[in-house]
Amino acid sequence: MKIKKTAEGIYGEYESGKDFNDNIKLYENVEKNNWFYTGDQWHGINAPDLTKPVFNIMKRVVNYYISQLVSDDIAVHITPFDETPENKVYAEIVSQEVEAVIERANVKAQTRLNLKNCCVDGDTATFIYFDPDIETNQSYKGDICTEIVDNTHYIFGNPYSSNIQKQPYILIVQRLFTDQVKEYAKEQGVKDYEEIVPDDDVFNYDETANQSHLTTVVTKFWKEKISKTEKDQFGIETESSYTTVKYMKVTSTKILKKETDTGYKKYPLSTMSWEEKRNSYHGTSPMTGLIPNQIFINKIFAMCMVYMTNMGFPRIFYDQNKITKLTNDVTKATAMPQMDMMGKVIDAVKAPDFSNQIIQLVNSTISYTKDFMGASDAALGNVSNPNNTSAIIAVQQASSVPLEIQRLEFYNFFEGIVRSIIDIMSVSYGKRIVHITENQAKTLGLIETDVMGNVMKDEYGNPVYKTVTAVDFDKMKNFNYSLNVDIGQSTYWNETTQVQTLDNLFDKGIITDATIYLEGIPDKYVPNKAKIIETLKSQQAQAQAQMQAQNQVQNQAPHDENINPVTGEPNQSPLERAYAKTFEVPLPADQGVI
Repeated sequence: MKIKKTAEGIYGEYESGKDFNDNIKLYENVEKNNWFYTGDQWHGINAPDLTKPVFNIMKRVVNYYISQLVSDDIAVHITPFDETPENKVYAEIVSQEVEAVIERANVKAQTRLNLKNCCVDGDTATFIYFDPDIETNQSYKGDICTEIVDNTHYIFGNPYSSNIQKQPYILIVQRLFTDQVKEYAKEQGVKDYEEIVPDDDVFNYDETANQSHLTTVVTKFWKEKISKTEKDQFGIETESSYTTVKYMKVTSTKILKKETDTGYKKYPLSTMSWEEKRNSYHGTSPMTGLIPNQIFINKIFAMCMVYMTNMGFPRIFYDQNKITKLTNDVTKATAMPQMDMMGKVIDAVKAPDFSNQIIQLVNSTISYTKDFMGASDAALGNVSNPNNTSAIIAVQQASSVPLEIQRLEFYNFFEGIVRSIIDIMSVSYGKRIVHITENQAKTLGLIETDVMGNVMKDEYGNPVYKTVTAVDFDKMKNFNYSLNVDIGQSTYWNETTQVQTLDNLFDKGIITDATIYLEGIPDKYVPNKAKIIETLKSQQAQAQAQMQAQNQVQNQAPHDENINPVTGEPNQSPLERAYAKTFEVPLPADQGVI
């Protein structure tokens, strides 16, 4: 596929992507879903005299979904496929740096907002990038950041596929202040940056009508295969190729950022759909199909309110020929030219009550809607008589089972973020100082030395291992594909749980080797763990050597039940040994051996 690299061509691809979104009613559905979620469920209805009640069951259910998915903290577990000692250490270092990025960039809080957007809009995305201007309090600058991207703000080159890494290109769209765009163009060396003007591109439903200060900026990413020829030490040329991600930034008429090679192997974007839609990269929201139910509930209650307001009190009629004026602000009495033949001056008439089936129908609609969305009263905690708590808990747990599909999709979405972070690390980090444990330093052979290059030792004469070292992340460019990234509940890999499990196994005798027990405990829980393990292994080796020596003596000595096989002395009871010692008579010095 030929990649377009002009401002007009890229903006034309953006217009084509908008047409696809219009055809699947993406913008219309996102606009309506957000109105109903926020409670603006009578938006656009021109009925000034009508009471507009809102019974927002949609928001309650969506919040229930999100709380179920984020009730347990998420954790990342990174291991190498080739589990050599060195690879394990590098995987631990990568895992440590990934956790630092997640904490600094506030990724977990952003993903909770991603879940809300995904549930309401149908799908969501996170853009991962490297900001070279962030201070790190070290000699180098720059860190990895993440940014939420709404589903109306990204466009796939192949809109009929949801596989992000197989897309021919990806467009990320932004509405920025025109002055901000001009300043960026000036920094990038665009000569005619003053010609950049605002446009009337309205792609965001909540954007105000004032477009006099905004300009659309489109960032295009695409993958390109690069071939190169290299010579080995014998001068033999070999051809190789690799795939890299490139990008450009344009407006409708200007190129803001020329073609630039990021060096990444993956698109720096991770997406999640609530429910996948066939032949579309956008997902489906659980709200979209049930909005008519919400409209029906609101309309019926509005009609009931109008009826009760107009007919809830008895209507008063009076004969205006006999009573000149009668005021009643609540019921607004009605004047009659002439009352009935019975000669009544004043009378009251009560309107008939409306059928109770109306309220029953509304209640059934609310109940069925919540049940079909998987949020029954028991799941939401709306139980009037909570006597059987075990049954309530069982129902709540069972009601969360259908969300396992979304939970797995969320884990896959988070894994995409983690792998993009590792990909960006291998390109943008360079050499960085990282903290390591003594066990990791021992595995890598990193020993502290003085200025003369001599090995430093502790008070026991053992070498001192490094606690910090410089890691060249450029060498990890292909390491991403040899890593197994597992995403799950933090309790699954919780260190405290890990220690408790090891304690239970050791107490029950399932694990009898103290060395294996200590190797499974995290280093920070046992100071100087490596030395303790080394001492235990030395003691085990000595005990094994003694056992082998005993076995050898037993095999070589003649079999005599009265002779000790280890010492070679006669087996005697304590009384016999005391008697022999008491009556022992030494031989004279001049007496020889007979």
